[in-house]
Amino acid sequence: MYFALISCDVFVREVCALVAESPHTIDPVFLEKGLHEKPDHLRSVLQKEIDRLSGSDKPYHAIILGYALCGNAADGLTASGIPLVIPRAHDCITLFLGSRKRYQEEFAQNPGTYYYTPSAVERGYTVGSESSQSKEKRYAEYVQKFGEDNARFLMETEEGWTKHYTHAAWIDFPSFRFLNCRNMVEEIAQKKSLAFREIPGNLLLLDRLLRGEWDNEDFVVLQPGQRITVSNDEEVLKAWDV
Repeated sequence: MYFALISCDVFVREVCALVAESPHTIDPVFLEKGLHEKPDHLRSVLQKEIDRLSGSDKPYHAIILGYALCGNAADGLTASGIPLVIPRAHDCITLFLGSRKRYQEEFAQNPGTYYYTPSAVERGYTVGSESSQSKEKRYAEYVQKFGEDNARFLMETEEGWTKHYTHAAWIDFPSFRFLNCRNMVEEIAQKKSLAFREIPGNLLLLDRLLRGEWDNEDFVVLQPGQRITVSNDEEVLKAWDV
């Protein structure tokens, strides 16, 4: 079969490795993780990509999303001319751990943990990694929209969330150890006064997404005209007729 994939670039290495082993032909499109900072904007970008690929002259059988709910960014996405598939997951960590069950267990047992993965570290997506230039740009945008007092409050609130973390967890994948990212995470943990831990990764869920193994328990398959909505239960997401 022939799939189009729209994925966050936090999965670049992992997805590319799995695409090479998939029995299907897959055309990937990667979007920068920074889009998550504005879920409404990310939703708009994703919908434009979905519409573009649906109208392509390529005979895609489905569009698959290397995304999760992602701060409600997926809520409202609509399948255009071909089926649209998304994992039932709150965020990308579920896809790095292999299942919703393991995700729930991990978060229940280890609250206050920031998770690091090969592609995320390689692309600089870490706690406190935002450049001063990027912060200044964001602050200027807030000042223009909300005024200086509100802008300062928003910046302090956004930067304050990092103080709630107590642990840094490296999600280990043997095939990507050559990147030496684990040592980088240990250094980050030390600088941020976070306790370091290592946990094994599992790409089974992501692999099944790319292999077209879409059971109802772990994936939502939307038919043309249906849209993604939040289920507000353990299923996370569901299809809804427009």
